[in-house]
Amino acid sequence: QDQDHEQQQQQQQQVDGYESDGSSSYSGQSIMLMDNLSDDEEASSQQKNKKKKKELQPLQVPPPPPLDTDRLRSATNSDGLLAVLGAAQVLKAMQDGGAHKRTLEAVSAIHEWVENGENSMAFRLASWRDLRTAQDDLQIATEEESSFFAFISNKAIVNRKKFADQLETATQQGLFLETIHQAVSAMHSPCLRLELLQYILGLDNRYSIAHVTRSVELASTCLDISTSATIQQQEQQDNNSKAQ
Repeated sequence: QDQDHEQQQQQQQQVDGYESDGSSSYSGQSIMLMDNLSDDEEASSQQKNKKKKKELQPLQVPPPPPLDTDRLRSATNSDGLLAVLGAAQVLKAMQDGGAHKRTLEAVSAIHEWVENGENSMAFRLASWRDLRTAQDDLQIATEEESSFFAFISNKAIVNRKKFADQLETATQQGLFLETIHQAVSAMHSPCLRLELLQYILGLDNRYSIAHVTRSVELASTCLDISTSATIQQQEQQDNNSKAQ
């Protein structure tokens, strides 16, 4: 009986030991499994956060290409579109400095014409014939034919001297559009002066004095609106700085 009892105890110990060992192994595996699950959950959470950040970031959309106003202007015969596209060209010429450079060139050309015209009646007559030929060939969009008597007398010389003075004033800072508008508003039947304006502003020969006037007016309006918006933005920034 004692032997049987000892055998039973040994068997029970073996069972207990096996169960204890199994329980220990099972607990270790459980801990490892829980650690793995925690790592997986953390990695999944990081991926979700990255995805949310990408979703919240604004899409980087490239800006549209600039409008090809030169092509549009050459393709239209509408007076309204010519004026609008002409205004865009005027602002472009002012921004890239081309208008300023060409204005100085025009002033030099006028002074040269005036000098030759004052010294030679034949030069003035030849100039008038050239202008008439250009008008007859529809190369210059004038409303009226150039007056023969303006070239015989000193009127053409006086007009062009005054125009040169106006262009010199236009080269001063902030006076370009205002001075050009004053000049075109006082013109009646210009020819050389209209050609020079077309050259200065970068407009083609379809632009009559009426077209040039309207284009300059629209450009001035756009510039005033832009300037007003800039001033308001600067005032707002100043107010915010004071408030801080």
